[in-house]
Amino acid sequence: MRIKRPISEFRRLLQVISVIFDFAIDIFIARMYRGRGLRPRPAGKRLLAFILRTLFRRGKGNRSFAVQLRLTIERLGPTYIKLGQILSLREDLLPESIIMELRKLQSDVPPFSFIDVKRTIESEFNLPLSMIFSKFEEKPIAAASLAQAHVAWLKDGTKAVVKVQRPGIVRLMIDDLNIMKRLAALLMYVPFVRDFRPDRLVEEFANYTMRELDFRQEGKHADIFRRNFAGNNDIVIPTIFWDYTSTKVLTMEFIEGVKPDDTVKLKQLGVNGYRLARLGADIVIKQLFIDGFFHGDPHPGNLFVVDKTRFGMIDLGMIGAFSRETKRNMFLYYYHLIIQDYETSAKYMVGLTEPGPNADIKGFMEEVIEIGKSWTGADFKEYSLGKLILNAMNQAATYKLYFNSDIILAVKAIVTIEAVAHILSPGIDLAEISRPMMTKIFLEQFSPMKAVQSILRALPDYVEFQDEAPRKLLKAIDMVSSGKLQVELSHPPQTEDAKKRKISTFAYLAAGSFFSGVFMALSPNVPGPVISSIHGLAGVPVLTVGMFLASLASLLVVIRKLRKSTL
Repeated sequence: MRIKRPISEFRRLLQVISVIFDFAIDIFIARMYRGRGLRPRPAGKRLLAFILRTLFRRGKGNRSFAVQLRLTIERLGPTYIKLGQILSLREDLLPESIIMELRKLQSDVPPFSFIDVKRTIESEFNLPLSMIFSKFEEKPIAAASLAQAHVAWLKDGTKAVVKVQRPGIVRLMIDDLNIMKRLAALLMYVPFVRDFRPDRLVEEFANYTMRELDFRQEGKHADIFRRNFAGNNDIVIPTIFWDYTSTKVLTMEFIEGVKPDDTVKLKQLGVNGYRLARLGADIVIKQLFIDGFFHGDPHPGNLFVVDKTRFGMIDLGMIGAFSRETKRNMFLYYYHLIIQDYETSAKYMVGLTEPGPNADIKGFMEEVIEIGKSWTGADFKEYSLGKLILNAMNQAATYKLYFNSDIILAVKAIVTIEAVAHILSPGIDLAEISRPMMTKIFLEQFSPMKAVQSILRALPDYVEFQDEAPRKLLKAIDMVSSGKLQVELSHPPQTEDAKKRKISTFAYLAAGSFFSGVFMALSPNVPGPVISSIHGLAGVPVLTVGMFLASLASLLVVIRKLRKSTL
């Protein structure tokens, strides 16, 4: 096995080199004929192009570079098609002409034989197909580069969709990914190309691809989404039948519905397009800004309108996930954007980036603010919210700032749901339908109870400090009494350090008052009276409120002194 892998990879490398060489020849011939300007090319160059055409049996090469690139990627096969589809999201890195062509990449391929389907399923479960399913339709309902789907019935009569992995696809993709990683490592030595971080792009792509090749991961994603939307009847997530699921086979509940871009059928059913558009926006906003776990590709092929009022969501292989900090920055960026506070939104957009060497953060912020101001007053046809976000992100690489793949997936989810909303209700404003949900989240995120929860999370650290404090205090007293530590009290001139110490004093007072109030509130024996007349503060000790007000006053003093020291 150790010998076969390098041989397999080397053969694949030769195939890739051959296709790329053909691409280079086609581009060279096209340039020899057309050139970059309107003037015809010199006779010598046209003669060279004719010789090359004859030698390599090529046409005149009238296709553009972007078209040639797309056709070459399709020739390279499933891995490169997937890579092209991921790159089509990176409007922050690639020219628009290439992006538009990459979006035309089709992963639909002819289905593989039912014999291979049967062999894969029986191999995965060590049982004959007839003992696993009561009925299995041989003709697939969909076929793609990684897998194809069949309708089947479980032994208890439940209708299901069975997704079966294409034979040999794992070996092919692993070979391709290894080749890509080696090529990316070489490109990192090229100064101009290095700025686009090819090694990071390939690493991110490899992670997404390997997750998609393990169908158990997609099943786990479905379970997480179902848990996140528990109690919400407006969204349908297919149930995963784990007894019939493995690395190469995924069996899930069959969801029947209408695609949101089938406008004729939706109209016949009497679907309320505006209500569904708002629902779609709320679903995506919840995933992004509450759960931090979201569907990375909610296009019309992965969504269904179920029972005229609900959304069904399938194909959960490509997902994004946010850290707590990223989720917060993403939320505040989007929130301030829809309320048209462009200066603040620009600040949080910068917080979502990874600055490269010589990054111009100030220049990028000014650019983002100007782009935001140009959006004010424009309608959907002129300038959609999704287009605004993409235009702002597209400027990042120019200023040496970069977004990670999960941020890009999140923006793609926003852009895609905006497009779906526009299909369901033409001319709808995503900012307008987002505002109620965003305001609700804002109030929940910054409520007093949220602050208390943050404090409770920090309590273990305080308990540890409390346990250590007496020992450290006794040690300090012992050092003072033995003369090892001397304290000198004097009144030196108000140097810069002295000013900082005065500011620090108020900062300590603010922190001390705040935590004293917290511990008083949590104490089983509350000192003094408690508030009973104010509904929102019922049960809170009066002394606690006093401590909180004292901490606020100390904090205001700190802010005032800091402002004076900077003037």
